[in-house]
Amino acid sequence: MSKFAGLLVICAVILVTHMMVFAFPAVEAASSGGDHGLGWLSTTTSTVGSRCRGSMAECLAEGADLEIDDMMDSETNRRILATNNRYISYGSLSKNNVPCSRRGASYYNCRSGGQANPYTRGCSAITRCRR
Repeated sequence: MSKFAGLLVICAVILVTHMMVFAFPAVEAASSGGDHGLGWLSTTTSTVGSRCRGSMAECLAEGADLEIDDMMDSETNRRILATNNRYISYGSLSKNNVPCSRRGASYYNCRSGGQANPYTRGCSAITRCRR
Protein backbone atom coordinates (compact mmCIF):
# COMPACT_ATOMS: atom_id res chain seq x y z
CA MET A 1 0.00 0.00 0.00
CA SER A 2 2.91 2.40 0.67
CA LYS A 3 4.18 2.00 -2.93
CA PHE A 4 0.79 3.10 -4.24
CA ALA A 5 0.77 6.13 -1.93
CA GLY A 6 4.28 7.09 -3.06
CA LEU A 7 3.26 6.82 -6.72
CA LEU A 8 0.19 8.94 -6.03
CA VAL A 9 2.33 11.65 -4.38
CA ILE A 10 4.75 11.68 -7.34
CA CYS A 11 1.85 12.04 -9.81
CA ALA A 12 0.39 14.88 -7.74
CA VAL A 13 3.73 16.72 -7.68
CA ILE A 14 4.11 16.34 -11.45
CA LEU A 15 0.57 17.59 -12.02
CA VAL A 16 1.02 20.64 -9.78
CA THR A 17 4.38 21.46 -11.40
CA HIS A 18 2.84 21.15 -14.85
CA MET A 19 0.01 23.49 -13.89
CA MET A 20 2.42 26.06 -12.45
CA VAL A 21 4.65 26.05 -15.51
CA PHE A 22 1.98 26.14 -18.20
CA ALA A 23 -1.15 27.64 -16.67
CA PHE A 24 0.12 30.62 -14.70
CA PRO A 25 1.98 32.41 -17.56
CA ALA A 26 -1.18 32.13 -19.69
CA VAL A 27 -3.33 33.61 -16.92
CA GLU A 28 -0.86 36.45 -16.42
CA ALA A 29 -0.74 37.21 -20.16
CA ALA A 30 -4.52 37.14 -20.46
CA SER A 31 -5.06 39.40 -17.46
CA SER A 32 -2.64 42.10 -18.61
CA GLY A 33 -4.30 42.42 -22.03
CA GLY A 34 -2.83 43.81 -25.23
CA ASP A 35 -0.50 42.40 -27.81
CA HIS A 36 2.40 40.48 -26.27
CA GLY A 37 4.46 40.02 -29.42
CA LEU A 38 3.65 36.33 -29.60
CA GLY A 39 2.57 36.46 -33.22
CA TRP A 40 3.43 38.30 -36.39
CA LEU A 41 0.12 40.17 -36.44
CA SER A 42 -1.66 42.04 -33.71
CA THR A 43 -4.80 40.23 -32.59
CA THR A 44 -6.16 43.03 -30.46
CA THR A 45 -9.33 44.85 -31.42
CA SER A 46 -10.41 48.30 -30.41
CA THR A 47 -14.12 47.69 -30.89
CA VAL A 48 -15.79 44.46 -29.88
CA GLY A 49 -17.74 42.88 -32.71
CA SER A 50 -16.21 44.90 -35.57
CA ARG A 51 -15.81 42.92 -38.78
CA CYS A 52 -14.20 43.55 -42.15
CA ARG A 53 -16.39 42.65 -45.12
CA GLY A 54 -13.53 42.23 -47.64
CA SER A 55 -11.03 39.42 -48.06
CA MET A 56 -8.60 38.65 -45.25
CA ALA A 57 -5.72 40.23 -47.19
CA GLU A 58 -7.72 43.43 -47.71
CA CYS A 59 -8.68 43.63 -44.05
CA LEU A 60 -5.10 43.12 -42.89
CA ALA A 61 -3.72 45.58 -45.46
CA GLU A 62 -6.17 48.29 -44.45
CA GLY A 63 -5.50 47.69 -40.76
CA ALA A 64 -9.17 47.01 -40.08
CA ASP A 65 -10.11 45.96 -36.57
CA LEU A 66 -11.08 42.31 -36.63
CA GLU A 67 -10.76 39.26 -34.50
CA ILE A 68 -8.52 36.91 -36.40
CA ASP A 69 -9.21 34.07 -34.00
CA ASP A 70 -12.81 33.97 -35.23
CA MET A 71 -11.73 33.88 -38.87
CA MET A 72 -9.01 31.25 -38.57
CA ASP A 73 -9.29 27.80 -37.06
CA SER A 74 -5.91 27.91 -35.35
CA GLU A 75 -2.96 30.10 -34.47
CA THR A 76 -0.75 28.06 -36.78
CA ASN A 77 -2.90 28.80 -39.82
CA ARG A 78 -2.93 32.49 -38.96
CA ARG A 79 0.85 32.57 -38.84
CA ILE A 80 1.17 30.64 -42.09
CA LEU A 81 -1.12 33.05 -43.92
CA ALA A 82 0.66 36.04 -42.41
CA THR A 83 3.97 35.17 -44.06
CA ASN A 84 4.84 36.77 -47.37
CA ASN A 85 5.77 33.57 -49.18
CA ARG A 86 3.98 33.69 -52.50
CA TYR A 87 5.14 30.34 -53.81
CA ILE A 88 4.98 26.67 -52.96
CA SER A 89 8.17 24.71 -53.45
CA TYR A 90 8.15 21.68 -55.70
CA GLY A 91 9.36 19.57 -52.79
CA SER A 92 6.23 20.31 -50.83
CA LEU A 93 4.02 19.38 -53.78
CA SER A 94 5.42 15.87 -54.14
CA LYS A 95 5.54 14.12 -50.78
CA ASN A 96 8.35 11.62 -50.12
CA ASN A 97 9.92 12.27 -53.51
CA VAL A 98 13.56 13.24 -53.98
CA PRO A 99 13.95 15.60 -56.96
CA CYS A 100 17.10 13.86 -58.17
CA SER A 101 18.37 10.66 -56.62
CA ARG A 102 21.80 10.79 -58.28
CA ARG A 103 24.52 11.73 -55.85
CA GLY A 104 26.08 15.11 -56.62
CA ALA A 105 23.67 15.86 -59.46
CA SER A 106 21.82 19.13 -59.68
CA TYR A 107 18.10 19.32 -59.03
CA TYR A 108 17.81 21.38 -62.21
CA ASN A 109 19.40 18.76 -64.43
CA CYS A 110 19.37 15.22 -63.09
CA ARG A 111 21.21 13.68 -66.05
CA SER A 112 24.75 12.47 -65.45
CA GLY A 113 27.24 15.18 -66.32
CA GLY A 114 24.46 17.74 -66.56
CA GLN A 115 25.08 21.41 -66.01
CA ALA A 116 24.59 22.48 -62.39
CA ASN A 117 22.73 25.68 -63.27
CA PRO A 118 21.24 25.61 -66.78
CA TYR A 119 19.88 29.15 -66.58
CA THR A 120 21.61 32.02 -68.36
CA ARG A 121 21.30 35.52 -67.03
CA GLY A 122 21.97 38.78 -68.78
CA CYS A 123 24.66 41.25 -67.84
CA SER A 124 23.72 43.41 -64.88
CA ALA A 125 25.24 46.27 -62.95
CA ILE A 126 25.75 44.01 -59.97
CA THR A 127 27.75 41.28 -61.73
CA ARG A 128 29.44 43.76 -64.13
CA CYS A 129 29.39 40.97 -66.71
CA ARG A 130 32.03 39.00 -64.80
CA ARG A 131 31.44 35.30 -64.52
